[in-house]
This record gives sequence, structure tokens and C-alpha cells, in this order.
Amino acid sequence: MEQDKLEIEKQLLQIHYYFTDESHSMDAFVRNAMEKDLLNLINEIANILDIKIKVENQAREEGGLIESLILHFDSIATTSIAIGVAIYLKESVNKIIIHYFTGAYKREKLENLLKKEQIKELQLKNNNDVLAELKKILQGFDRSPKIRRIMSNFYNKAEKCEKIEKIGYKTEKSSELLVKREQFKTFILTENKDRELIENAEIEIISPVLKEGRYKWKGIYNGNKIDFSMGDSGFKNDVITQKHNFINGTSIICDLEISRTFDEYGEEVKISYKVKKVLGIRIGEVLKLTKLGKKIKRQKQIDNEPTLFDFMTDNHKEQ
Repeated sequence: MEQDKLEIEKQLLQIHYYFTDESHSMDAFVRNAMEKDLLNLINEIANILDIKIKVENQAREEGGLIESLILHFDSIATTSIAIGVAIYLKESVNKIIIHYFTGAYKREKLENLLKKEQIKELQLKNNNDVLAELKKILQGFDRSPKIRRIMSNFYNKAEKCEKIEKIGYKTEKSSELLVKREQFKTFILTENKDRELIENAEIEIISPVLKEGRYKWKGIYNGNKIDFSMGDSGFKNDVITQKHNFINGTSIICDLEISRTFDEYGEEVKISYKVKKVLGIRIGEVLKLTKLGKKIKRQKQIDNEPTLFDFMTDNHKEQ
């Protein structure tokens, strides 16, 4: 497929605000602020899916206050795999939006929600490249801290507007799903920081710390230079006592904690990295497990569970 742009259909999304006083209006500042959060979520979804979403307002309806948004989609993908993903997600954008606004993401991963449809169809067609990319994108949703932050902002404003009794969401093809007022607080984040633990992360070491003290290591993770603290005291002591040597291209396999701090708009203002456990060291084709790494591998073998090391040792020698 050589086309560089794929036209995708438009969809209707309705947000229904139910009020305790049977009125059909609400504070304009609150409504505009909540609409901004809604648009921010739609924009974040577009960024993850690598598509363009144009949003238009239809005339408002009564019955409380009903916002009707027309979403126009265009793929900006340039490869056959990315265009294939866009095709299989074209009918799911509204499902993704409602999945988060109704709190369904707390009970079920997005990948599981769509598995019976797009993913199953891809498996039947044996399109493994598109399937792999689709799963990667869906996992990106479930791990996105910005989405959770936007949701928190939206429902924080809704909770402060005392006349809002509940909020409903529906599309042309689905019945309305409701979020009641007592549920609003379950979306609200009380801290401005999120922590994520990445198991079996690989960091190429640029500069290790060879002396005692609270100094930061330097490395490359996912192609980006990072400064990180070493939280594995046993490994840290082994480095200081020169039990491990670092040369150009040396990497560590570790459990990496990523902490992100956000402002009130959900924008990331600070990110920090901390290695919790070091499981192995890779130099060229040689993978050397630490004592902890060997212990974990033995336990996984007993439990008959695959580990990162099982895959790495296909191409690397293990010590």
C-alpha cells in the first residue's frame, strides 16, 4: 500500500450532563474547562494512534445538557503496517474514549476490550506485523500516565460543580453508559506524581559511579540519554569494589522505576529514573547474570515461565 494518507470515517460522540435541578444550563467557565479536558484526551488518543482528529460541535440538546461532538479521522501513517493499524482501529476511537471516561480501564485492559474484534480478525488473516504493532499501541494506552491525569482533571471539575448528578456517554451505535456522582472521586488523583516499574529494562552504561555517595549514573535507555540513581546496594558495592568492569557498549538488565511529576494540566514537568534491581550485565554477546538474576531465572524455570534471559541467550552467551 503506497498511499500516504488514509481517509477514515467520522463518528458521533455524545456527552450528557444530568443535573439535580432539571435545568438545561451550567456554569460556562466549568463547562469550557471540562470540554478542554475532553479535547485534551481526544488529542492524546490521536497522538498515540498516529492519526488526526478534527472535532466539530453539533447544536446542543436539552435533557440536562447534551454535548454532541462529530469526530473526523484521518490517518497520517506512511507505512503499510501503520495504515493497517489505522484501518483496524477506525471504528474503535469512540470505544477508546468511552473506555477511559467511564472508568472501564480500571477493570479491563484496552487490549482485552478490542481483542474479540480487531485483534481476532488480524489473527485470522495472519497479519503478524500489523497485529504486533496494534498490541504495542494498545499497551501504550494502558501505560499512559497523561491519560489518567487528564481524567483526574475532568472529574475534579465535575465534582466541584454541585449540580452535576451524573454524566452519560454514548455513540450512534451504543447505548448510554453512565458515571454517577459518587464515582467521580475514583478518577481523581491525589498526588501529582506517577511511578511506573519497567521489568527487564536494558540500559547502556555511559558513566558508572565508582565511588560511594549519592551520585547519578549516566546511560542510554530506549535511545535517550538518562541520569539514574542506583538503588541496588549489593550491585553498587560490587561496582565500587571492582567486581564488575565496564567497557564501551556495556549494558545492565534491570528493573527500572520511572517517576513522573505533572502540573495541574497533566503536562509532564519532571522525570527521574531509579534502578531497583540489577539482574544481569551484557558486554557484546556475553550476558552475565548477577546472583539475583540467577535466582530469579531458577525460580522462573521452576514455575515454567519464560524470562527475558531465555530469549537473549538465543543470540548471546550466558555466564
